[in-house]
Order: sequence, then structure tokens, then C-alpha cells
Amino acid sequence: MIRRVLAVAALAATALATLPAGAQAAPACRAGYLCNTQYFSDSARTTLVGVKTEFCNGEVSTWGRVTGYITWSASPCS
Repeated sequence: MIRRVLAVAALAATALATLPAGAQAAPACRAGYLCNTQYFSDSARTTLVGVKTEFCNGEVSTWGRVTGYITWSASPCS
């Protein structure tokens, strides 16, 4: 069991270590805000490959794939 946990930890560390330079993670969406994260194929952000929208009512809509190249925005709910 401990070997499995160590193996998973090692894989996670390797995955994090292999993020391309310039990659970033999306901030957490605060309560009372509508948040939109757009994922792009590369650091030039020319090709949109996925979107995650977190709505004011708590619903989340996603499509495409997640990458480390993002634009993120938040708007207060009315």
C-alpha cells in the first residue's frame, strides 16, 4: 500500500515538474462571482482548446481540454 502511495506521489511530482515554462494554474473562483477560464494550446494563446465557466448558482460548464496556458476572468454576480 505504501509503495502505491509513493508511486502516485512520484508521478504527480513528475507531472508538475514537466509543466512548460510560462504555464499557469487558474485561480479559485470566489463565492459571489462568475468565473471564466479559457485554455490555449501554447504560450502565444492563439488556439483556444477548452473553456471552464463557473456560474453564480454554482453550476460549472466545461468543454475541451485543460492546459497550462490560460486567460481567466471573474465578474461579480448581481
